[in-house]
Amino acid sequence: MNDALELTNVSAWYGASRILHDISLRVERGQVACLLGLNGMGKTTTLRAIMGLVDRSEGSISCNGSPLAGATHKRARAGVTLVPEDRKVFSGLTVRENMAVAEHLTGHASDFLLGDAIQLFPRLAERMEQKAGTLSGGEQQMLVVARAMLANPAYILLDEPTEGLAPSYVDAIKLSIDAARSRHIGVILVEQSLPLAMAVGDHFYVVESGQVVFSQSREQVLASPQTLENMLTVE
Repeated sequence: MNDALELTNVSAWYGASRILHDISLRVERGQVACLLGLNGMGKTTTLRAIMGLVDRSEGSISCNGSPLAGATHKRARAGVTLVPEDRKVFSGLTVRENMAVAEHLTGHASDFLLGDAIQLFPRLAERMEQKAGTLSGGEQQMLVVARAMLANPAYILLDEPTEGLAPSYVDAIKLSIDAARSRHIGVILVEQSLPLAMAVGDHFYVVESGQVVFSQSREQVLASPQTLENMLTVE
């Protein structure tokens, strides 16, 4: 089986505006692909295109060798979960109820369970009966990542998971990405923090004006890190 989430020449539109131009990228199970670039270049739209949340798209998206198409809920059932940048929690439900809604067990030994979520995010253990809408921003981010992990997907799409977070929360998100990798979950990470991306990434893509303009493995980037740093610097 071709265990990968792959985009081939994907273009996407919002209304009449074409945002993505023939995007091609790939992430394998248990790998982390970092999608980098300045603001407004199409990174979030790439994730939304994978989930079928754009007005129109062209090109092909496949998940483990099968086409990924149709409504968003069908793509989620195929094993792809999006963690959006706006931290969508069920504000009227408790932390425990938020996680219970998402929990899906596959029967595999590597399943991510409620106990794993509490171990990974001990702060949530102190908030289990608290309404999710009353959590701090960092706690809400922990919750949405834990909720995504509890769905035990094949792939997680993380959109700016550390934006505006204190360093302690950033460390927790890094640990969650490591936990996903250890469970053979593929991750596409959209991130502004190059240090975090370098800490977890296996492959690096840079998007400019809706196009992939840079694609290198971790080994290639480490051999010449200044090239990537220069592409992400605002002059």
